Amino acid sequence: MEGFLWLITQMTLLLTAAAGVFFWLGWRWRSQDARRQEQALNTRIDAEAAAARTAQEDRDAARSNDHLHQATETKLEADLLEANDHRRNLERELIRVHDDLKVAKRDADQRSEDLAEAKAALAPAQSEISKLSADLDQLRRDKARLEKEVAELQARPPVVPAQPDVPVAEAPVVPEKPKRVRKTPAEPKVKAVKEVKAAKPFADAQSTLTRLETDLAAKQTLLTAVRQERDDWQRRVATLREKGKDPAGLGLAQKSLARAESDVSAAATAVAHLEHQQTSLRRSLEQSAKITQDDDLTKIKGIKAVLREHLHAFGIRTFQQIAEWTEDDVEAFSELLSFKDRAKRDEWVKQARELLGSKAG
Repeated sequence: MEGFLWLITQMTLLLTAAAGVFFWLGWRWRSQDARRQEQALNTRIDAEAAAARTAQEDRDAARSNDHLHQATETKLEADLLEANDHRRNLERELIRVHDDLKVAKRDADQRSEDLAEAKAALAPAQSEISKLSADLDQLRRDKARLEKEVAELQARPPVVPAQPDVPVAEAPVVPEKPKRVRKTPAEPKVKAVKEVKAAKPFADAQSTLTRLETDLAAKQTLLTAVRQERDDWQRRVATLREKGKDPAGLGLAQKSLARAESDVSAAATAVAHLEHQQTSLRRSLEQSAKITQDDDLTKIKGIKAVLREHLHAFGIRTFQQIAEWTEDDVEAFSELLSFKDRAKRDEWVKQARELLGSKAG
């Protein structure tokens, strides 16, 4: 019995030892498997982390490219707007140049017509002058011939006639021929030429009105164009100021705006001058139609006969008209008659008022 117990005890010990060995071997095997799994998981985690970092880098690069594309698109849009503005400005400039060319062509045609009319009006006077020159040359030749004949007659010795009934002092028609020298048909012709020259300025008043209307229409068209250009540059400057990203472009736009404002001021001044000239000339012509008696304008210091005729041509015929001139009228007629500041310098208005006062007294 004791042997059996001892055997059982030994077997139990052996089984316990074997179980411990197998447990240890199993634990070692499972720990190695766990390590392998852990290493595999760590490798997988590292790979996924690397993939995540790569994906994040790709995302950051994509975002950067997107921002770059947006900036490029914004710049392209701004360049496109500026190009469109530049194109519109060029189109307006082309229209203005075309209008200026048309106006210049009309002015050239008007000047050609005026020149043709002047030549046509001058042709009779030139023919009269040619005839007068020919008559004068003929008279000079006759005078020379007569003087030669008189000299020859004076150089001859006195002839005593054979018949007593013929007077000795009688000479063959010598006193009669010099009278032909005094006879000149040029008097009425010269008057006719003067009448033509005096009547020409009245036609010039109407042509001047026509020219003023043409110039005024052209200047008004130009004023509208430069005002539109100024408004466009004002909008452009306002847009660039709001963006605040293009200081160089803003400076150029401000310079263009200043130039456009200067062009508007010059065009407006030219329109105002032409309007004053047109108004003053029409009023003077309307007044001239009602005047029954002219004043002697040469009594005003600075007005000679030629300038008086020019004033008459533009309807200025009395002291009253000059006395009623405003500063705009003085400037308008100074430009129309091209005598600059003579009226202001010689104080025509003051002289006309003084002459009216002395005339009334």
